[in-house]
Amino acid sequence: MQERPWRDFDWPLLAALTLLCVASIVALYSTNAAPGGATEWHQKFWVKQLAWCGIGYVAFFWVARLNFQRVFDAAPYVYGVTILLLIAVLIVGVKINGQRCWIRLGPLGTLQPSEFAKLATILLAARILRPIGADGLTWRQLALLAAVVLLPVGLILRQPDAGTALTFFPPIAVLIFLSGLSWRWVTASAIVGLVLGPLLFVFVIEPRLKQYQRDRINVTWNAIFYPERLQDRQTREGFGYQTLQSMIAVGSGGILGKGFRGGTQSQGGFVPEHHSDFIASVIAEEFGLVGSLSVLALLLFIILHSANVAGRSRERFSMLVLAGYMALLAFHVIINFGMVVGLVPIMGIPLPLLSAGGSSLLMTFVSLGLVANVHGRRFSN
Repeated sequence: MQERPWRDFDWPLLAALTLLCVASIVALYSTNAAPGGATEWHQKFWVKQLAWCGIGYVAFFWVARLNFQRVFDAAPYVYGVTILLLIAVLIVGVKINGQRCWIRLGPLGTLQPSEFAKLATILLAARILRPIGADGLTWRQLALLAAVVLLPVGLILRQPDAGTALTFFPPIAVLIFLSGLSWRWVTASAIVGLVLGPLLFVFVIEPRLKQYQRDRINVTWNAIFYPERLQDRQTREGFGYQTLQSMIAVGSGGILGKGFRGGTQSQGGFVPEHHSDFIASVIAEEFGLVGSLSVLALLLFIILHSANVAGRSRERFSMLVLAGYMALLAFHVIINFGMVVGLVPIMGIPLPLLSAGGSSLLMTFVSLGLVANVHGRRFSN
């Protein structure tokens, strides 16, 4: 069947993508009013975001027209390049807030290789899991998959960036499930996880956590079960400051918000990292529940749309790639919104298409280009 590139193009996806980019630039531009001479510094965020959006659209349309067989063939090479970048960042990377996660790119800011490693790992994992026999997954495939995932995770933990490392596991879990894992294994794994999970955390993970990580977990625990403890001075002015200020920003926005540049928390600079990981607090304060739900609805549309395109795909590799990315995107959205309202410990996980950051933005554009690619070829033989 003859392809109809523009008629079959994924226009709804492009529309949702564009609306979220506009929302991001508006929210970032709003932070320009922060006091204390911060205007020039904060202005760079929305300008850079605009520049990265332009680069992202070029990548989106290019990927949307690629032959997917080339994506399959390139998966090991893309993965190899990202591993080299993860090694390079440990040697020559820029250290910010105690983490060495970025490579400087001059006027465009920095490049964060771990963002691209997420997509590269999904591509290679999908390639490994593509040939599944009648008996389902083999031990060789599982061992190879474990090596592919743990290598970038180990390098990212060296930066250290535990939040980003955690994002690798949901998409891989979805890919394994879609590759013929029996319900007996799923049930057994769930039972073992429920029984051993708390013990593993108490005796293995918790003793290795740094003090600030313990503090973040305690703040979330108190926010859910003991909200009165958040009023303790040590919590308000110490490790609970960011979470508490974000919750105040979200609550003060009400239904319709305080208006563009009308938020006291965001304009006063009370919420740290409000241009990146906590951009949702700016939207909630200035545009209220209506603005937050609108953004969430657009993200939910992209997730469900990606799932629908994956389910209708005629080729196993593309189905697995889209399903893996859908899980990654959903995990980012859930964790980020959870951080903003105090239901999840702060992990430094950005909100896709909205948080400032060229690497996350470009990776999302490329990933959604793959969704548009599969959608546009749904009528092709």
